[in-house]
Amino acid sequence: LASYRPPEMAEPGAQDGAEGEPKKQTKEPKNKRITQQTLPACKPVLERVWVIFIFFSIAVVLIPIGVVCLVFGLKPVEQSYRYDQTCFPSASSLKDNEARLDYIWKNANNTKCTVDITIDKDIDGPVYVYYEIIGMYQNHRRYVKSRSDIQLAEADGKQYTNYCDPKEYLAGNKSALINPCGLIAWSYFNDTYEMAVTPQGSSSARALAISAQGIAFKSDVEHRYGNYTPQNFNPGPLTDPTNSSLRGGGDIAGSPQADERFINWMRISALPYFRKLWGKIDTDLRAGDVVTISITNNYNTYAFDGQKSVVLANTSWLGGHNPFLGIAYLVTGGLSGLMGVVYIAATIIRPRKFADPALLARQ
Repeated sequence: LASYRPPEMAEPGAQDGAEGEPKKQTKEPKNKRITQQTLPACKPVLERVWVIFIFFSIAVVLIPIGVVCLVFGLKPVEQSYRYDQTCFPSASSLKDNEARLDYIWKNANNTKCTVDITIDKDIDGPVYVYYEIIGMYQNHRRYVKSRSDIQLAEADGKQYTNYCDPKEYLAGNKSALINPCGLIAWSYFNDTYEMAVTPQGSSSARALAISAQGIAFKSDVEHRYGNYTPQNFNPGPLTDPTNSSLRGGGDIAGSPQADERFINWMRISALPYFRKLWGKIDTDLRAGDVVTISITNNYNTYAFDGQKSVVLANTSWLGGHNPFLGIAYLVTGGLSGLMGVVYIAATIIRPRKFADPALLARQ
């Protein structure tokens, strides 16, 4: 732009070309304020007082928020029990996951066990029942793509199942379309839990009703899943003994829209450590109560050396037991306040004149 001359200084004919000649093409920007970057702009200069004010304002705002988030993040109570290695009639004889995998394939109808959990702290209802899996990568690209949302919603009577491979057709039979298709649906979690509680000081147990209603997002239930009967889905010992090797997970209870546990399973996790809601108990659990859980240990996490746990927990308005958000606010606010103190000390120890041009000189 050093050689650029505004139109009023240009030589006659330089803009429009000589008489009879076409206009000269140029890449020079037009002489306007926006192209010459001369528009008025706010250029604040942060004085010492303003810098200190900003640091302490951030601290004053974030630290109280952090305290509130930390209190309510620690308020929910949860207890878990890992059962993948112990939930066998003869667990002591099964030394590794290869032996456990072989057992569940050969004893599909004999995988139940009973575990007791003693409640350490009061858990106010509703108490949510989660299953926790560690080591399963639901974010794998092929796994994520292997589903048909149009088929799940039964939209327009069309299937659009080309992304469901390798679980599009049963055993490769083009006339046996799997519905719902895909690896995500095919690997549906199929462990089950039955619970009873023995109150502290009592010898009699009462059954705990675990509800599977109202545990999925309302929008998913109403709009993303259709009310239809699954077809060719997870054949196995219960539906087709001759095809037990084709089973990947559990059966859908009724239609996909009615099975909210299936809907929760279809919401894939971004991390290999995840929990999914299996049910809820509308009963308070008190410290000292013993919860007896009868587990049907069907789901195969042994092939990939995964882990399974059952979790009992409640929530607050902030969610489940998780202090991370409160700690993040406290650390950020504390560092901001500390920086304010450091800045004050620096200005006292080594003061400098505001906008001193001498500091612009090169050494």
